[in-house]
Amino acid sequence: MKTGIMIGGHGSTMSFNKGVLDMQADRLRAKGYDNVYVGFNETSFPSIREAAEEMVADGYDDIVILPFFVASGLHIVRDFPVKHFAFPRDTTEGTVEIQGKQVRVRIEQPFGDEPLLADILAERIEELRTPGKDSRVIVMGHGSRLPYNKDVVILNAKRLEERGYGKVYIGFNEFDEPKIEDVIPQMMDDGAEEVIALPLFISLGKHLTMDVPAKLGIEDFSDGGIVHRDGRDVEVKYAIPIGADPRLCDVLVEKLRRLGLR
Repeated sequence: MKTGIMIGGHGSTMSFNKGVLDMQADRLRAKGYDNVYVGFNETSFPSIREAAEEMVADGYDDIVILPFFVASGLHIVRDFPVKHFAFPRDTTEGTVEIQGKQVRVRIEQPFGDEPLLADILAERIEELRTPGKDSRVIVMGHGSRLPYNKDVVILNAKRLEERGYGKVYIGFNEFDEPKIEDVIPQMMDDGAEEVIALPLFISLGKHLTMDVPAKLGIEDFSDGGIVHRDGRDVEVKYAIPIGADPRLCDVLVEKLRRLGLR
């Protein structure tokens, strides 16, 4: 069988998600993988199905999909297998007919409990915090109807606490509790002199450029600002998402090695 690799992304009406995946695909190619494609679950092009069809046209009959997501959720357990390949929900491997050929498709897992995520977040804290100030940290997730995203956010908050960052708060943009907009006042009431807001997201998009800033009390498309509460001014420092970090490409390489691909 001839194996091809697809990095599978969420997709977005903005260009950031596609830009991050294209960047990571280029990094993977630079490491010697010349069979790398990119596909998206929604909105961006090509779709996962379209990318698979392109791969089959190029002669591949074994497709490994690497979901470039922080955590599993409905997109991974439902959309990837069902919408794009007509597999049963929660299927991670199967054979499907694409362009008249029988093709094996294997869907790997997102980053999930990968320890590197906490490393990246800790580096963001060190870049942003002011020595001598009571800096409080919040790890922010997208939220999901399934438990995986919340589990990953809680795990990374605990890992940061274990590294000595004190109480690390969590908040979600939607679906899960607590909501970001409810946690920020609590952090200020707890004595925060500055808030370091860490988005555990792959890339910028509508959520991180508009939805989350409003919930933090800062301007859209900004990297922070001053929030007023009960006569106090607290600076919110808003970190960039994690997806462009080059070390995430190394995680993809390790996944491929475990599958016997180089």
